[in-house]
Amino acid sequence: MSLFRPAHKRLLIFTAVGVTCFLGQFALLGVLVRLGIYRPVANAVSFAVSAQLNFLLSSRLTWRDRPAAGRRGTGSRWLAYNATALASLGCNTGVFIAAYRTVGTTAAAALGVVTGTCLVYLACNLVVFRRQVVGEGSR
Repeated sequence: MSLFRPAHKRLLIFTAVGVTCFLGQFALLGVLVRLGIYRPVANAVSFAVSAQLNFLLSSRLTWRDRPAAGRRGTGSRWLAYNATALASLGCNTGVFIAAYRTVGTTAAAALGVVTGTCLVYLACNLVVFRRQVVGEGSR
């Protein structure tokens, strides 16, 4: 079994995009905090900016073989992606809240990230960046 089968390659690219966006989010958070921005606001802003970068990189790299059908298709994908990001944030938070007293903060945070990441991958692969059916984009 080759590591570079299309499904494995997509997972590797998805992971690289996610790590890149996390590092960007973390760096922006640090800058905003040093500028004196209230930490929860700085975190929300850095999350929102990171989500937009993630959408762009996901469109161009992870799911580049599934182009959108014009501006309307791109706009629909952008809205669906941002809804997915918010759902992931909710999932991450819910898992963290449910687990941190039992397994500790770090393990609960990791569990939340892994769960949210799985949700994002599935939603993006099956819904947001789904393969276009022939004739679907021409309506």
